[in-house]
Amino acid sequence: MKVILYMAISINGLITRGKSDSDWVDKADWEEFNKVVIGSGVMVMGSETFKQFADDFPYKGALNVVMTKKPSLLKKKINGALFTNSSPKDVVSKLSKDGFKQIALIGGMRLNTSFIRESLVDEVYVDIHPYLIGNGLRIFGEIKELFCKLELIELKKLDNNLVLLHYKVIK
Repeated sequence: MKVILYMAISINGLITRGKSDSDWVDKADWEEFNKVVIGSGVMVMGSETFKQFADDFPYKGALNVVMTKKPSLLKKKINGALFTNSSPKDVVSKLSKDGFKQIALIGGMRLNTSFIRESLVDEVYVDIHPYLIGNGLRIFGEIKELFCKLELIELKKLDNNLVLLHYKVIK
């Protein structure tokens, strides 16, 4: 099972403006995001990211997995979606058993941190937007013991001064 982390970030590494705002993400990024999500067949997000997708949930073309500890979300039943409080390893195992070969991990910060901490991420797509954001969430929370080497697979210049970096995680 391949886990691909896909994140839009500012030049200074923030994934939100404020607590959970990504309205600054450019259309060119969404096109690349769609390719990865549709190609994966499943996308995994946390409850804050779920809130951002609420108007377009479930996201078309993929199983939507929301990892949360919130009891109100765990009770939800929506076609094309799964709400779970399982660990990252258990979610990856379940999806693998269900026949999925690839997962698009789409955040947020806490979820990204838990997947990278457990060495579950195989590839990283970082779409760098030409913004400096003063306050927001980072791509990862603090992980003192983390040192992870990446190998560049592709660098792609997108419209509107965006740069997409695609890395393989060296394990």
